[in-house]
Amino acid sequence: MFVTPTIFLWLVTIGLIAYRCHRFLFDRPKNFPDGPPKFPLLGGYAVMLLINFYHLHRAANKLCEYYRTKILGIYLGNFPTVIVNDFATVKEVLNRVEFDGRPDLFIARMREKNFLLRGIFFTQGPDWKEQRRFILRYLRDYGFGRRFDELEAETNAEILTLVEMLRYGPRHEHETEFMTKDGCAMVPNVFFACFANAFLYVLTGERINRDEAGALFETGKYAMMFQRTGDDYGTIYSLLPWMRHLFPNRTRYRTIREGSLGVNRFIESIIQKRLETHEEGHVRCFLDLYFTEMKKTVPRTEDNRFTFQHDQLVLGIVDFFFPAISGATTQIALLLERLLWHPEVVQKMQAEIDDVVGHGRLPTLDDRINLPYTEATLREAMRIDTLVPSGVAHMAMKDTTLRGYDIPKDTILVLGLDSIHMQKDIWGDPERFRPERFLNYRGELSLSKDVSVPFGAGKRLCAGETFARNTMFLIVSALVQNFNIRQRLGDKLPDMGKRSTGIIISPADYWVKFEPR
Repeated sequence: MFVTPTIFLWLVTIGLIAYRCHRFLFDRPKNFPDGPPKFPLLGGYAVMLLINFYHLHRAANKLCEYYRTKILGIYLGNFPTVIVNDFATVKEVLNRVEFDGRPDLFIARMREKNFLLRGIFFTQGPDWKEQRRFILRYLRDYGFGRRFDELEAETNAEILTLVEMLRYGPRHEHETEFMTKDGCAMVPNVFFACFANAFLYVLTGERINRDEAGALFETGKYAMMFQRTGDDYGTIYSLLPWMRHLFPNRTRYRTIREGSLGVNRFIESIIQKRLETHEEGHVRCFLDLYFTEMKKTVPRTEDNRFTFQHDQLVLGIVDFFFPAISGATTQIALLLERLLWHPEVVQKMQAEIDDVVGHGRLPTLDDRINLPYTEATLREAMRIDTLVPSGVAHMAMKDTTLRGYDIPKDTILVLGLDSIHMQKDIWGDPERFRPERFLNYRGELSLSKDVSVPFGAGKRLCAGETFARNTMFLIVSALVQNFNIRQRLGDKLPDMGKRSTGIIISPADYWVKFEPR
């Protein structure tokens, strides 16, 4: 058949278009891990959304199974990304300094009123190192990240207030929203003030009284708005930030933004109150130390640069306050769901606490070594219900390699913490809630058996790990000592399949009956 020049040109054009489309879909950096094709706008992220829109870490697991790999190469929009679902490789990434970078994602900018990168969690470089070093160094002086008798005493005072609320019911109007007179309480809401006040004492040397704690519960709700929404839609905004102008409600932009800025406003009010009474040379708390540094330095106005300045102080504190008021409280809410399904675990904890502590006082951190089953239950809860299932994204700071693959500079690394905590060759029966896995044959806590990494590791290790572990131990042991954990009359046992995944995994707010022992 005779081919005319016109037909020939059309065939060449179609062939070139097909070639370019194939290159766009399937090209990837040399020796990059295998993964799904790169589609327009969203890249391989579109495939993840189609697999499981509401639980993206599960979509990543499905892709790893499909490609028969635990190191998946994928494009999030135009960002080359490696998803790591292997225990040993995750540990390696967490402990290699070339992977300590943070990508410039829009969801991180959404946390700041002027869309600037500030704080500790989502920043990198010399400014991050300077701020992290200073904040951790001086928060530690006030009990953050170490044993501190004054902080433990104040935390116990908060726990006594919580126990009193649960035993005798609401006393103030704001408490009626999440408590009833018959000992039922909505979780995680009922724990907001207890955890928030423990951190505020570190920050300011003061706690907010029970009659004025309505602001803490309101701030906790703002924090949960952000935490429960920031995975699916938050990632979309990081890839397509212009979408916020087109569909601000449908894509939950306003929810994410309002939740984050609501927490910021509370922290700003705490800072402003202290700033108004600050006296040069008179150090009352951590904030006074930071105010002094602010007066010595000139704020940096460049987009990605910061020093000792107001906007950095706000987000720096928010980065520690957020996990306290919404992270640790949600972890307890997840644990309580497990305990409702496993009353035998509660009974073992109670028997241990009764034998070691009795009922005349609250458990203390000194009791911890003698309460191995209680501690093991907390560790098992953080393993089986990994709060941040994909961690916080890392970024390669230079061209490097990982397990034989080439990793170009600026590649994003997403670590499947939830996946490695359910890895059968590590845990044997990971789907079972079994605190005994962390005990030796003598019933003692065996730290060598706990290879979980719920707080990460390396230089990007969550700075609040010790604070969170200590505070959760004190609160959970006190609850179990004083109450039986029951479902509310008429309620069914919690359906763990209905949990949502945002920045964190969380159940919907639910009610628990705290029955006095």
